[in-house]
Amino acid sequence: MVATGESTEMGKIAEIMKGTREIETPLTKKIEKFTEILVVSIIIIAIVNFAFSMWFGFGFIYSFMASASLAVAVIPEGLPAVLTITLALGVKKMAQHKALIRKLPSVEALGRATVICSDKTGTLTKNEMTVLNIFCGNKTYHISKTGYEPEGDYILKDKVVKISEEGEELSETLKAGLMCNNASLVKEDGHYKIIGDPTEGALIVSAYKAGVTEKSTRMDEIPFQSENQYMATLNKGDNENWLYVKGSPEKILKMCKTQMVEGELQELSAAVSTVADEMAGEALRVLGFAYKPFPSDVTKIRSEYLEDLTFLGLQGMMDPPREEVKNAIERSRGAGIRTVMITGDHTLTAQAISQKLGIASQEEEVVNGKRLSKMSDEDLYDNVEHVSVYARVAPEHKYRITTQLQKRGEIVAVTGDGVNDAPALKAADIGIAMGITGTDVSKEASDMVLADDNFASIVKAIEEGRHIFENIRKVILYALAANGGQGLIIVGSVLLTPFIPSF
Repeated sequence: MVATGESTEMGKIAEIMKGTREIETPLTKKIEKFTEILVVSIIIIAIVNFAFSMWFGFGFIYSFMASASLAVAVIPEGLPAVLTITLALGVKKMAQHKALIRKLPSVEALGRATVICSDKTGTLTKNEMTVLNIFCGNKTYHISKTGYEPEGDYILKDKVVKISEEGEELSETLKAGLMCNNASLVKEDGHYKIIGDPTEGALIVSAYKAGVTEKSTRMDEIPFQSENQYMATLNKGDNENWLYVKGSPEKILKMCKTQMVEGELQELSAAVSTVADEMAGEALRVLGFAYKPFPSDVTKIRSEYLEDLTFLGLQGMMDPPREEVKNAIERSRGAGIRTVMITGDHTLTAQAISQKLGIASQEEEVVNGKRLSKMSDEDLYDNVEHVSVYARVAPEHKYRITTQLQKRGEIVAVTGDGVNDAPALKAADIGIAMGITGTDVSKEASDMVLADDNFASIVKAIEEGRHIFENIRKVILYALAANGGQGLIIVGSVLLTPFIPSF
């Protein structure tokens, strides 16, 4: 037991959620303002009408009834029903575009969005990971074939190689990816699919392609957390137990002092970090792997065990961008909406993907989580206006980015799928949860759920939201014209009575 109540991770999230005020949508704000102006105007007109009626010599009761009739006639009593029907029809149309609205006023709010803060994996990309390159023993292997089919060749310098004839570090890198893993590969109706995280699924497939399929008993585990950027498992061996660690290359390299080359331990080379950057620059998600043996009586992982590890290798996997997303981003930019990408990936990977999708140019700056943590709210306020890509971010960073954009007057739509994303989703003007990969907590905190986890569906929903906003404007103008006409008849009848001889 290390923490209870508000000191736990769930408690911290709950505390942030508690301090997050419920955001009023632009429609709600405008309707409230419109109602205030309308009520004050009606009261003033009714008082003026009453005064003129008394001045023209009408009785008190008659003057009061005429003024009360005027007030009733001018009030657009059918407006709430018409607005609700218009929004409900909008909800139906948005559902056809895979956007499920949870809160009715958010229909119009979507049409007013000026910034979309989007996750990368699964929203801008397909979330179909495939390991393409493996670096270990100072060699880079390419893996043929994409997808989850566990078939493919390992290629070194344009030649297919046998895993058994290569250095031990290759099989150990693949084994580390298989052991330090909570996903599973299953075959249904003749097709392979991943149950669990697609990134871990890609590691299983790369191991299976090499014939590495056996998993030993897991004795302990440190699950992956975005703050730690690593996952560790302790697995039972024949004569000793093995600690396997996977995570971001920079985190894994800090834990290591040696590396395996041709089955022998050597001093860790600085070239590994350069290779990791090169792979990330090719828009690959890069994970590092390390291990360390322990006596068989060691059954729990302690923090001090995560030191002096042996570096095994890197696996670089591609998550291809969705074909329709680039066009959707261009359309949203043409409509005055800026897209901001927020990801936990390496800075170079985020930069490469953002350039492919047209989110940012090569010259634009990418801000990483370490720099974000050092920024004050004032510094972040100054930067959010021109930064479109954030990398290696933690969930609390997304919350801060959202609130600073709102302080700049932006109407912000934010996507999220994890429990930790709930504060940002609740703070946003439009919180958008993922229907496929999203947790129940993120969906509960959101205003809209994407049934297909696709960024293009957000843009379609915004387009529909703008149509709805225009329809609402027309409905209000029609109601004002109709009810205003009724009020003018009463006012006119009072004002014209002195000029009617027969009265």
